[in-house]
Amino acid sequence: MDRVRSEELLHLVELMKLKNVAKSEYLAEFIDGIIRETYLRLKLLDVLSTPEITLNVEEQKPLDEIIRTLEDMCKHYEAHLAELRKLRVAAKTPLELELVAAMEKSLERSHVAIRMLINALTETTARG
Repeated sequence: MDRVRSEELLHLVELMKLKNVAKSEYLAEFIDGIIRETYLRLKLLDVLSTPEITLNVEEQKPLDEIIRTLEDMCKHYEAHLAELRKLRVAAKTPLELELVAAMEKSLERSHVAIRMLINALTETTARG
């Protein structure tokens, strides 16, 4: 991955140099689209190289507090989805559009999963 990242950085530098000498605005905008795509690939490579996140928590919370926290998470997901819809409209390149769509789907899946978890936990407490 380091070699790919290094080559993408070199491409980014060359594209930025090329954009600076572009004679027409159309060509500069075209090159800017390629720069944006390259930059996004670099960011994705950064994400792929992030180490696994672990957290050791010894504190235990009551189930009703956990459910409230999960409900707050759902509200945040709904707000994030609204923001992503704005990003979709503002996307300038196909890759940006794909990334926003993938993020939307991921948030929707997480939102549904959290809702299912809340339902399962509240059903468990109702029976218990």
